[in-house]
Amino acid sequence: MNQIRHFFAEIAARFRGSEPAKPRVGAVLQDQSPIPKSAQEAHARLHRILHEGSPIQELSHSEFMWGWVAMAYIAPALDPDEAGIEDGGWPAAWSPVAAEAFRRFKIKKLTKEELYPRPTRFL
Repeated sequence: MNQIRHFFAEIAARFRGSEPAKPRVGAVLQDQSPIPKSAQEAHARLHRILHEGSPIQELSHSEFMWGWVAMAYIAPALDPDEAGIEDGGWPAAWSPVAAEAFRRFKIKKLTKEELYPRPTRFL
């Protein structure tokens, strides 16, 4: 269990210490693949939904999924069901995104497949 915590702590540290690329100006989310092309793009997408623009609850479905899938790309071993657990391995800054995913799922604005992005899609 300590190895798992250490692994996720390293991922979180890299995320906090990385310089995310700026999203392309004028990019339309619907025209882009929901799967990032690189870790740098995934970090930029996640940064955008966490730190720029509208509150997370006001994001469109496409905008939200853009960041949610980016999280799965960055850390495919994270289990959304463990987001609310203290030792679940989730970076604290990502918890609001997971909470929003479950809120949307509960009100049927997110499918089960969208709630649990499969890491194999990114290989």
